[in-house]
Amino acid sequence: MKKKIIMIASVLLFIAGAFWAKGYYNDRYVASDFYYTQIPEDEKNEDSWLMDADGVKQEKGKEYTLIGYNQKGEAKEVYFKKSGSAEDYYAPGAYLKISVSKTITIGVETIGQTAVPPEAFKQIQELGTRPQ
Repeated sequence: MKKKIIMIASVLLFIAGAFWAKGYYNDRYVASDFYYTQIPEDEKNEDSWLMDADGVKQEKGKEYTLIGYNQKGEAKEVYFKKSGSAEDYYAPGAYLKISVSKTITIGVETIGQTAVPPEAFKQIQELGTRPQ
C-alpha cells in the first residue's frame, strides 16, 4: 500500500512539473504578439559596446529601447540588441517587426513600410517610437 501511494505521488509530481515546465517555456520562448516600430530618423549609428549588468564591456553592438505598436495600435516598450559594428546596426528610418513572448524579445526582423499593419503605422506616425 505504501509503495502504491509513493508511486501515485511521484506520477502526480511528474505531471505537475511537466505542466509547469510547459507554461514556463510558452511564457518565455513562444511569441505571444508582434510589435512594429521604426528606428528614429535622427538615430546615429556609431561603433559602441554592449555592456553587462555590471557595466563591463562585452562585445561591439548597440542596445535599442523603443516603443512598438501591435496590429491593434497598442503600445509597448520593446528592448533588443544588435551585435556588430556601426554598419551592422539598423538604418535610421527602418521599420522593424519585433516578436515578443510574455517576458522577452524573441526576434527582430527588418520589414518594408507596407508590411506594417495600418493601426501600428498610424501610431508610429502620430506618436513616434522614442520612449518618453
